[in-house]
Amino acid sequence: MLKLNIYGAESAPPVLFLHPGNATGRNWEGLAKALPGYRVICPDLPGFGDSAHIPLTTIEAAADEVARALDAAGITDPLPVMGYSLGAYTGMMLLLRHPDRVERALLTSFQIEPLKGAWWMIPLGDLIAPLMTFAWPRRQAFKSLGIPETSSWWPSDDAPSDAATLRAISRIAVRFDIRDRLTEIGTPCLIMAGEKEQKTIKKAVAQIPRQVPGAIGLIAPGGHGWPASHEALFTHTVRAWLDQTPLPADLHPPEQARSQAA
Repeated sequence: MLKLNIYGAESAPPVLFLHPGNATGRNWEGLAKALPGYRVICPDLPGFGDSAHIPLTTIEAAADEVARALDAAGITDPLPVMGYSLGAYTGMMLLLRHPDRVERALLTSFQIEPLKGAWWMIPLGDLIAPLMTFAWPRRQAFKSLGIPETSSWWPSDDAPSDAATLRAISRIAVRFDIRDRLTEIGTPCLIMAGEKEQKTIKKAVAQIPRQVPGAIGLIAPGGHGWPASHEALFTHTVRAWLDQTPLPADLHPPEQARSQAA
């Protein structure tokens, strides 16, 4: 069973947060403290933290494990789901495989089609994976994403996963393809990415709202690490999304972001 890190009063409305790779559910603790009035459920996904005994095999299996852990915790009603990177792939698969569990979703920093011309990324990921279990390479990778050392996301000395899990993430991301399943989604979604993100991920921000009723796509400042490099904005965004109040003015539709870049 997945480990669930839970913050907030048991009587508060629950919300599910799914972490990115090279992190654990505990990385959401800082954000959870900024969300008084909510019971924040943050699983360690398969292969990570205290769920390392459950291997990360496929994103479908990861979504099933999340649903099973919610059942075991007695959380059976639909709830808001927020996913970042690996957590966004898992959240999207939760929407497709367990739609009755998701009230609405905020998913950021993921793509919905295989990365073109990225055949080299899997062998490169296999090569790099063992290095990323050491603190210094992890910190350099986070620094390259613009994440400051003061961020709650800054890597600790202890690796959250092993090389096999990191290799699995590379395969999942490169090959992920749900383009023909978007019409199955009937849940309101907010789809996001950083303005400096790779094109395939920004393409998903524009494409999903065209095919999913009630879906919205927005672009934020920064790149793949924007939830950590722009932590205050991300916290504001999540709080507004949960409270259903106006989203920050720093967020823009994909079309507006393109025109500003031009």
